[in-house]
Amino acid sequence: MKAVIMAGGKGTRLRPLTCHLPKPMVPLLGRPCMAYIIELLQNHGIHDIAVTMQYKPEVIRDYFGSGQAFGVNLHYFEETSPLGTAGSVKHAHEFLDDTFIVISGDALTDFDLKQALAFHKEKQAKATLILTRVSHPLEYGVVITNEEGQITRFLEKPSWGEVFSDTVNTGIYILEPEMLERIPLGQEFDFSQQFFPALLEENKGLYGYISSGYWTDIGNLQQYRQTQFDMLDGKVKLDIHGTQLRPGVYIADDVETSATARVIGPAYIGKGSRLEDEVEIGEYCIIGQNNRLSKGSKLTRSVLWDHNHIAEHNELAGSTLTSRIICKEASYLGDGSVVGNHVVIGAKSRIESNVKIWPHKQIRDKTRLHTSYIWGDNATKSLFKTNGVSGIPNLDLTPELVAKFATAYGATLASGKTLMVSCAPHTFTRLLKRTLTASLQSVGTHVIDLGDCFAPASTFAIRHLGAAGGIHLEWSGKENDVCSLLCLDAEGLPIPKSAERKVENSFWQEDYGRATMKQIGSYKEEVHWLQTYIDALAQEIAYERDHPSVFPLRIVIEASSWLQPFIVPFFEKLGLEAIHVTSTSMQDPLHVFIPLSGASLGLRVHDDGRTMQLITEKGELVDSDLQTVFLYLCYLHSRPGATIGAPVSAPQLLESMAEGLGGKIIRTKEWSRAIMEATQEARIHPLFDSLFAIGLVILHLERTGIPLSDLLSLFPSFHLLRERVDCPWDSKGEVMRSMMERTKDVPVDLIDGIKFYHENGWVLLLPDADDPVFQLVAQSADPELAELLVHSYRGHILNALE
Repeated sequence: MKAVIMAGGKGTRLRPLTCHLPKPMVPLLGRPCMAYIIELLQNHGIHDIAVTMQYKPEVIRDYFGSGQAFGVNLHYFEETSPLGTAGSVKHAHEFLDDTFIVISGDALTDFDLKQALAFHKEKQAKATLILTRVSHPLEYGVVITNEEGQITRFLEKPSWGEVFSDTVNTGIYILEPEMLERIPLGQEFDFSQQFFPALLEENKGLYGYISSGYWTDIGNLQQYRQTQFDMLDGKVKLDIHGTQLRPGVYIADDVETSATARVIGPAYIGKGSRLEDEVEIGEYCIIGQNNRLSKGSKLTRSVLWDHNHIAEHNELAGSTLTSRIICKEASYLGDGSVVGNHVVIGAKSRIESNVKIWPHKQIRDKTRLHTSYIWGDNATKSLFKTNGVSGIPNLDLTPELVAKFATAYGATLASGKTLMVSCAPHTFTRLLKRTLTASLQSVGTHVIDLGDCFAPASTFAIRHLGAAGGIHLEWSGKENDVCSLLCLDAEGLPIPKSAERKVENSFWQEDYGRATMKQIGSYKEEVHWLQTYIDALAQEIAYERDHPSVFPLRIVIEASSWLQPFIVPFFEKLGLEAIHVTSTSMQDPLHVFIPLSGASLGLRVHDDGRTMQLITEKGELVDSDLQTVFLYLCYLHSRPGATIGAPVSAPQLLESMAEGLGGKIIRTKEWSRAIMEATQEARIHPLFDSLFAIGLVILHLERTGIPLSDLLSLFPSFHLLRERVDCPWDSKGEVMRSMMERTKDVPVDLIDGIKFYHENGWVLLLPDADDPVFQLVAQSADPELAELLVHSYRGHILNALE
């Protein structure tokens, strides 16, 4: 049997470790990661190995040579341009004349490959994916198999709502040689994105074998360190080169250790390293070859490669150092800090946590380095959340972060293009907008500043001016609320996930260039667009009215003192009798004042321009789910035969209501982009544009002549119950797999999360994208049944966590 080791990875998320090395050559306990893969193959009787390479291939070839020193025969296949995972294997097609295994050179595993091969032969499979179960499946391809091992569902790098299992693709495949005929030669082609989905669709013998051994993808700096800690703990079966002095402590040959030095361990100390007086090697330290640790230095949970000089009284508290680094006396390197090759760190310097230093840098004495030099720190969590980039003002979301984000965003998505910027009317958001604007210009992005605004008006301006997109800063102004940067594309929709990932990669790596002085982006103010949008919307709604009502509606509108000057003309253009109030000007609460005023409708309009609260003529606050149904009814009445998107959690009543009006509901993910993309008319939606929604309500009240409370009473009774169930991040995939096993006997939808249908109701299990919780949503005509469904599925989740 032959094998292919894919060794073309650049390892951008591991920088600066991979500035001079391809990812498979990053050392684990003193040896390249790929050496362990070769050893695994050799132990399974596989000696003829193809190695596909693209990034810095000479480093791999120089180290491994022909492979004879490692007991194997290596055949190198170098790509002149990226061919993708499947394309790179096709490049070696002349070498592959029998069943073969494909494995990554930048992962670590002790899988029993013979068992996987036996499974492949038994099933007469054409392609077998070796799978494993992980606690955090977001970064991998999630795979579901049936009882026979056939793959029934395959999803590459899903969102949390798409995670139906904790079983993932490890990138290790067993393939029959005829499968290579399906891969074009010399073209970029991917196993996960193209090859396997096609096999699945055609039902061409695609199987999955779940292995119980150890596997990890060394995808980022945190995983890189943790993998070596796992090796020291004996969690992976492999050969560690060195003498085990005691459990977890390995010492290679020619190590010099002072009598006063202490090795607490677990630890690994490589060949030729020297520990001087009073050096302390704490837990989980990995010291490579020929390192010198001088008197009084202390290391904990740190990784050193080769030929480093650590001067007296240094403290490394969770740092990773590559090679040939001089760290002068009495310096401190914090947790998560990473230092590239040939760096000199001056005496009494302090490198703070998560700071990265690129190769060949000189850090002066007594420097306190808070930010990376030159490129940024590793993404330990997602930058984008459900509503863009968000955080607590001036704590999570600071001017420094916004400047860095805008630079990455502009360079990645909008260099030489025009973006709109706008913000909610608050001092802090205006401050961030100035930072945002300057940073975008610095990478050659042209900026049109819309001033104080809300998101629907920004969307309107983007479309009408033909901009490449925009960024809107949103904040309620309340101290405990989060501030968000809403990133919009040329249609005014939230940018797609693929664009978010590009920006995140650029942000964390700071892998972007600045504009030349001739390329600096231009700046222009156009602060009239909020009023222009409101006027245009009022005109459109007025045009849709068959004729003004004989008895104009009286409406009470509560809005902020900032928003009122803009919306007063809105209602005037509609010819309505409007009473405008603010929360501070009211003696009575709004719901009490409305019936006293003889109004037909009450509205509480929020500054974000997207949300509002309906209140009936009787002063009754309309329930949010009932308000949603009513807004859909108004939309479908105003646009006969329309198609409109609805989140999977919205009441089931929508379908029958749309059918009765000749319209169509398309169920989507909870994400606002998905909902608006499914809405075919003008990308405007009543759930995300409060003035548009208000216009629809006014049209419907005038059309029917029926009081709002009476209209709402005509809807069939339904009850939605929502609950959040705490779940650790690392257990979400396991819970989803457990819940998927319950889908065999119950009809389900897998649009977003898992929606289980029961005889008189349904329940939606939705992993939250931003928090370590599950959202449970249940609907039934019977409130007791809705509560019973939530209680039952809460119990299933808690049982899966035990």
